[in-house]
Amino acid sequence: MTEAPSSTPNGEFPLRGHPGVPEGLLAYAQASNPDGTFAQDRSGNPKVRRVQLRADPPVEPERPGGLLTDSEWRWATSTVRYWATVTSTFGDRASVVALALARSGCVALDHDYRSGVIRQPPRTWTPHSALSGRIAADRDARRANQHKLSDQAAELREALSSEWPGVAEALAIPAKDPRLTWIVRAAEDLRADRHHDGARAFVQHHAGNTKARDDLPRLLADAGFEADALVILGVSRNPYVGLGGPLRARIGERTLDFSGWPGPHDIRLPANRQITASAAPGTRCLLVIENRQAAEAICDSYPAVALIWCHGQPPKPILDIVNEVAATVEHVVICPDADLGGVAIAGRIHDSLPASIRRTVIDIGTADHVPGPAFSAELRDRIGRFAGRDDSVGALARACLERGYVIEQEAPARSALRHIL
Repeated sequence: MTEAPSSTPNGEFPLRGHPGVPEGLLAYAQASNPDGTFAQDRSGNPKVRRVQLRADPPVEPERPGGLLTDSEWRWATSTVRYWATVTSTFGDRASVVALALARSGCVALDHDYRSGVIRQPPRTWTPHSALSGRIAADRDARRANQHKLSDQAAELREALSSEWPGVAEALAIPAKDPRLTWIVRAAEDLRADRHHDGARAFVQHHAGNTKARDDLPRLLADAGFEADALVILGVSRNPYVGLGGPLRARIGERTLDFSGWPGPHDIRLPANRQITASAAPGTRCLLVIENRQAAEAICDSYPAVALIWCHGQPPKPILDIVNEVAATVEHVVICPDADLGGVAIAGRIHDSLPASIRRTVIDIGTADHVPGPAFSAELRDRIGRFAGRDDSVGALARACLERGYVIEQEAPARSALRHIL
């Protein structure tokens, strides 16, 4: 028989032994008045209009294993859910899920109560306050992180827009997009000139797990990151190198000789096999150049010069080829654009060469040219990191700062190279 008080109580009270209550649950009569009291019938007994079914005996809420996916669990325990939405979410599983969650202390099932009968189906379910509070705290933390991430993206976008417009565009995606975390981390590393030994090293550095984002190079490329930016970060896939003049490239037993062919020729470096390269006997000079149009003009005008077009920032496999060819000539000439990217390229190639190799960095700003866009304060600061060097890379950086603007044109490159070639 149902046990119920004969006088009007304050707050809920249990209806022990009430028929129709599923095993493992207990019905609690819910107060009908806003002040937590019950209205009375003519006999002075409490009028019960609602009951709530909860675990019996009471237990700390614990997620049932294998019942719900992570997203279903968050949905089920985040807030009160009406039964219509429960059935639309779980379909034929709704009753099974509801009872399992109630027995494990995760939710309470709210029912109408009429004429001594617990009405079916439930009106709503109410998650345990510990669970809904945790979900709310996690949600607030995510929102705070999104706001912080959005602010970081806006700052980075402003700082990098002149040098890396593709990166800046990638930083403009909505804060709710899960890709933004990785885009911001990559942009921060780019701004700090931080280089990683591959995509897995990048992911390990930022997530502590090399497999947390296996598609990182594709993610950044699809978002708009320039190819050179991926090279600087060290996360690019198999790079291309442009070869021209009296150069020979070998892979296994096959040799390609580019002597006499108009170059440069794009060669995609393989992932699992090594390409080796050398200059033809008697070749005196290797030119490593950034500007594609200037590279084509040099190949046409100076066919005896071995040339490598580095496709922007050279990754290690291309540096290895530069070093191999450098060992077979007398002199290496490095000709980048006169801007931050060019200074960084010159420094990377210059510093990778063995100490015994004679090298020269060309400043195309010494030839006639048209001034390009002015350097922002951010770009000046980053160029300034190279300006203290006591070598030709430092001299190029200081010249860029003195001029104050970008030079990345074919004509100045050809003109500046003419006297040395």
